[in-house]
Parts: sequence; structure tokens; C-alpha cells
Amino acid sequence: MMRLEEAVSSYLQPKLNNALYPFLLPQKCALPAVAYFPVSVERLHSLTADTGFVKQRLQFSSFAKSYKQAAETAKTIQRALQNFTGAMTGLTIGSVLLLDEVSDYEADTGLYAVSLEFEFQFEEG
Repeated sequence: MMRLEEAVSSYLQPKLNNALYPFLLPQKCALPAVAYFPVSVERLHSLTADTGFVKQRLQFSSFAKSYKQAAETAKTIQRALQNFTGAMTGLTIGSVLLLDEVSDYEADTGLYAVSLEFEFQFEEG
């Protein structure tokens, strides 16, 4: 079975010009670029078994040399994911909720960042 991170990456890569990376950006990569990582996974259980229902949070951080570029890239992610339902590269997604958005400037790298945290609700097969 495909992991959520793999399904989301396959779904978003074409929308982000293949500039989506797990956990960290490669050194000297083209910008804007996005790093993503899993924040948490909650599996719901009944009294006797795992129900298969999962709530998983993923964070996406868009990095760019200007705030405008970072914000526009984050908006592309938001439009693609917020309120998404249906098939996503092998997984059936019940819902995607935008939980948080934070903007930042990293003085040591000179990059602007906009981070979005989403909760994905789906059933493991």
C-alpha cells in the first residue's frame, strides 16, 4: 500500500515543477522549492481492532528569495490540497483540512518561508 507522503508527492510534483523534497531542500537547489515532512499520525481504534481510519498531518514549507514567491508557491499548494476529496495516486482521501499557516524569514540563508500544515483523513487499505 502506498504511504500518504508518496501519494501526495506524486500528486503535487507536477504542480510545483518537481521542486518538492522530503524533509530538507537539497543544497543549492533551484528556488522556489518546497520541503515537506510528516508531523503526526493518529490511527483510530475500536474496542477490538484498528478501524483503518487515519488522520495524518503533513507540513509543507515553501522557500524562495522573495516573500512574494514563497507565498505564491504556498498558495499553489493550498489550492491543490485544501478541501480535497477523492483518489490521490492510489489512496482514497476523505478530506484535507488546512490547519495552520506561518510565514518566516531565515536570516542565515536569506530565504523567505511560508509553511502550511494540513490534516489528511483517509482509510488505510
